[in-house]
Amino acid sequence: MNHPMPSLPYAAEALAPHMSKETIDFHYGKHLQTYVDNLNKLIPGTPYEKMSLEQIIRKADGPVFNNAAQTWNHTFFFQTLTPQPTAVPEKLAELLTRDFGSVDAFKEAFTKAALGLFGSGWVWLVSDKQHKLSIVSTPNAGNPLTQGLKPILVIDVWEHAYYIDYRNRRAAFIEAFWNLVDWEKVAERCVMKRYECTACDYIYDPETGSPETGIAPGTPFEEIPDDWTCPICGLYKDAFRPME
Repeated sequence: MNHPMPSLPYAAEALAPHMSKETIDFHYGKHLQTYVDNLNKLIPGTPYEKMSLEQIIRKADGPVFNNAAQTWNHTFFFQTLTPQPTAVPEKLAELLTRDFGSVDAFKEAFTKAALGLFGSGWVWLVSDKQHKLSIVSTPNAGNPLTQGLKPILVIDVWEHAYYIDYRNRRAAFIEAFWNLVDWEKVAERCVMKRYECTACDYIYDPETGSPETGIAPGTPFEEIPDDWTCPICGLYKDAFRPME
């Protein structure tokens, strides 16, 4: 499997003045491109050749892990940014308040973690199997997927992420980062969606699950086995579509 260079959902100059076109040209266009190229050179003829990035991250180590994880991490980071400021959706605000006390308290804790991470790495908002949110830091190419956690939000605090625009002022970079977060996208990763069967009126609500078919309350639709069927009409999982 050849892993392509991911596309940006905005123009290279669109994030200015918080993140310059020059930073995007180097951070995305050169650093990320190098990780993608290295990964594609390393995996031919190995067990990782036909794996997805997530599968490689969970199974590999050494150079293969480093380049796969950095490809995934950077893609996730860039796709979380937007030139259009967005408000924190109500449901996401409720979850952040539940686990951190308030949205502002979450931002303060996340900022503190990003400032305090020694050397190079990443700071993440993650969700565990019980859907509790927490903040974790990973050095170098570390990724929460290896800990069984679901990434929700990330900031890259390698120096190459901010040195062009902010030199050694990591705090200024972190402050600018909050102006670029696409909170709608963060909410999509965090809030469990309901799904409706396309053949009948059944709606799968992850809050209640589907106990009659063995699916426990709190199970995201994505985690339901592929051979699961609608309890009303019997169609398989792939016949469902997300609800707005």
